[in-house]
Parts: sequence; C-alpha cells; structure tokens
Amino acid sequence: MATINFTWWNLENFFDTDDDPISQDFEFTVAEGWTEEVLQAKLANLAQALNATHGNAGPELLAVAEIEKDTLLEQLIAKMGNANLKVVKDPTGTSDLRGIDVAMAYDINKLELVSSKSHVVHLRYATRDIFEVVFTVNETGERLVVIASHWPSRRLGQYESEPARITLAENIAYLVDHHLKFEPKEYEALRAAQDLAAVQARWETKILLCGDFNDEPGDRSVTHHLLASRELERVTGETNDIDQFKQETADYRAQEAFLYNAMWRFTGQQNVGTHFFSGSATSVETNRYSLLDQIVTSRGLLHATGLRLDLTTVAIFNNNLVATPSGRPRKFDRQTKKGTSDHLPVTAVLRF
Repeated sequence: MATINFTWWNLENFFDTDDDPISQDFEFTVAEGWTEEVLQAKLANLAQALNATHGNAGPELLAVAEIEKDTLLEQLIAKMGNANLKVVKDPTGTSDLRGIDVAMAYDINKLELVSSKSHVVHLRYATRDIFEVVFTVNETGERLVVIASHWPSRRLGQYESEPARITLAENIAYLVDHHLKFEPKEYEALRAAQDLAAVQARWETKILLCGDFNDEPGDRSVTHHLLASRELERVTGETNDIDQFKQETADYRAQEAFLYNAMWRFTGQQNVGTHFFSGSATSVETNRYSLLDQIVTSRGLLHATGLRLDLTTVAIFNNNLVATPSGRPRKFDRQTKKGTSDHLPVTAVLRF
C-alpha cells in the first residue's frame, strides 16, 4: 500500500531580510537584527525539523502558514535537500497587512498539480488567503483537493474577533460545497437522465482542509459554520449521504455537508496542543495549551478503499527540535538561533 506523508505547520514570522514596502515586516529587517545569518539559522532549524517528521522520512505534501513568499519556501525545501518537493506557485502573493501568506509544496513523484487558486475574504482589511489546490495521485489518478488557511487571530480577544473567523469558516464551507455539489442546471440535467451515480461520486470528492484556525475544534466557527464534527458516524453515515434525487433542486443545494475534524482525539488531554498561550495574569488565555492547528476531511477521504486519510496517523509532532520537555512549542530565538516556531507541526498519512 502506497502512502503520502502530509504535514501542516505555522512557521511563525518566516520573513526574508528585505524591508518590503507593502507589508509590516518592520521587526524582520537587518536594522532590527533579522540578519542573513539569523535567517539561515531559522531555515536550518525548520528544515531539520521537517525532515524529522514521519519517522525521518519528511513530508511529501506540505502546507505552511506565516511565510512571506514562495521563494522562501523554495529556500526551505532546498535546505531540506528534498529534490522531489515542488512549490505550488501563487502569483497573487498575499494581501495581509503583515505580509504573511499560506503556501504549499508537493512531491512530484506522488502527486500532479491540476490547479490552484488563492481566495481573499474581504473584511475591514483583506485576510490572509485561503489557498485551494487540486492534485491528482500519480499512481491511481484519484483527485485530491487541499484547502489551506490561516484564520484571523485572537489578538483583539477571542470573542471580539470571533466574527472574523466565522466569516472565514463560512467561505471555506462554500468552497467545499462547490467541490461536493453540482450547479443547479447540471443537477437537473443529471436528474432528468437519472444519473444518480454522478451526483454521488461528486459528493464523495476527497477534500483535505488544514490550517491554523485560531479557534479550537469545539468553537462555533469550526463546529457550526465549517460543520466540522467530532462524530465520525455523523460524517460517514447515512445522514450525510445522498441516496436519491431531491424533488426540489433547492433542497439538494441546501444539503449540509458535514466534515470530520481529526484533531478531536487530542481534546481534553493534559498539556497537549499545537500552541501555548502565555500572557498577562489577567488574561483568560494565559498559560494553557490549545489546538489551533487542525486537519479536517470530507467523507470521501474516510472510506476503507481508495485514497484515504489514516486517522490513526494524525499526530502533533513534538520532538525536541520543535518542543520543550514539557511539550510547549520551542519558539525561534534570534539571539541564540535555537528553536523553530510558536506552533507545533501537525502530521498525517494518506494511503492509497
């Protein structure tokens, strides 16, 4: 059985040393101590950590956040020494005020790029992009949709900023629906031809969502708006299935597509999370672990046959390259040149 090693990681402020006039990268310039030597140290640390994932096999499908541009991801891959990894180029760049982006790379021996698209949600300020990439598996021809995103932060307070994350969740749910459902006239033509198999096949499209959601699996943005459930049966069972044509096309279009959040297995565990909040003594967010980085999947990736996500492999990578002995993320320190990021990587294996 063949596999694809998947890794998601928020790289925390992964900037080059140039002072970009269109982004707020003020802290990451040579004048502020973000020198080429410091950048190369962070590059080396990130590369070493990524190569250590998946039992030292490294990723074959990689999605990252808080990276300034595609060329930095190319430098990181070069430092990893993995000639098979290729960056999915995003010519639109980022519209984020801080100048950080979401990016992706894939193993050309395992996957073929079909298309990519960057979506920006227009709040008061444009958000970091939602990066939507479609692949086919080289060996089987199966289609895989990967949607990576970095949701608005809690900097203004969890509940004060929640509407922004709900908006992101609704937009991603819309993209998911686009892959799972036909447009009205297409559906009506298939209904007239009694081609239910085509409708069912589209409903089983294999979609992998990943990202730093800045909310946890049980928060409203994730459960109520993205429709990412903790209940496997809710996603793979008959209530989330299509077994007949709807008489009204509107009922088909309105059918909710529930997703499965593979990170629920880590909720409630002591000292377990992908991020550690620390702050003032008056903050309710102070000194606690949280599951901000998540892997969510459509029902199409949960079947026993074909390309599928092996739920038993979903893990938070926390060896000593990226985590302290207590399991907290080991942030990069530009003075000591040690550490990597304030988030831990999340890994999983796709099997086919």
